[in-house]
Amino acid sequence: MFDRALISAALIAIAGSAHAEDALRGEVFCFPAKDVPRIVTALETMKDSRTNIVDVDIAPRFIIKDGGVWPERFFLRYEGKETDIEVQKPSGSVPDFLPAVMADASADICVSDKTRALRPKDDEGLYFEMGLSPFFHNSSGRHNIAEIFEGAKDGKSFYKKMIPAVARPFMPATDHLAIKYHDTKQAPIIKAAVEGKLVALTPEAFKDFYVIPCKALEELGASALVIEGGAYRLQPIVSVKTMKRFGWGEEG
Repeated sequence: MFDRALISAALIAIAGSAHAEDALRGEVFCFPAKDVPRIVTALETMKDSRTNIVDVDIAPRFIIKDGGVWPERFFLRYEGKETDIEVQKPSGSVPDFLPAVMADASADICVSDKTRALRPKDDEGLYFEMGLSPFFHNSSGRHNIAEIFEGAKDGKSFYKKMIPAVARPFMPATDHLAIKYHDTKQAPIIKAAVEGKLVALTPEAFKDFYVIPCKALEELGASALVIEGGAYRLQPIVSVKTMKRFGWGEEG
């Protein structure tokens, strides 16, 4: 239930398998907490030169994507002892999560959610987001080409920090850009600035965002990427093909 980008990177680098687990979530769904302190600590060591264009915003929260209900309980479990963590509504934020996990990394993170018990473990109807995906600071609607390529390069450095050291040499390039509009119903209006003119781009729709390869901007000789249509976030990612191949495929 961590950010899907991190899960995909781990699968690509370590498992090398595209097969999602077939098991169902069950009424109580748990996963180890041990990676959270490691990842948070690793991200704190990022050099300033890597965070001037893109950065993470670690803010754990639940997101309801299926129109369903909030989890019945969110808690840590260790050797039979359970510690409840409050889920604030309607924001879904869990401000006590990180302090609790950092204090007890041996615990399991558990969600009691009977309404989704019969769904696959990788179902995203109720999504727990850590805020680990690096995003561009700039959201002005215009990103010059130097910013784009520096941010794409730095994005890979963030993901390499999150996965085990033995797998880092195999981390693929984050040479694509994902545009996620705050208004999920907004149609993409994405263009390249080429010799004083704006050339419309055709992004690839995937989940709740739109993807543009950096190579497309380079081939056009673009001086900037222009994003219109409202508020958005821009993220360096791997290709859609890579995400689908290694466990970040379409649900249903």
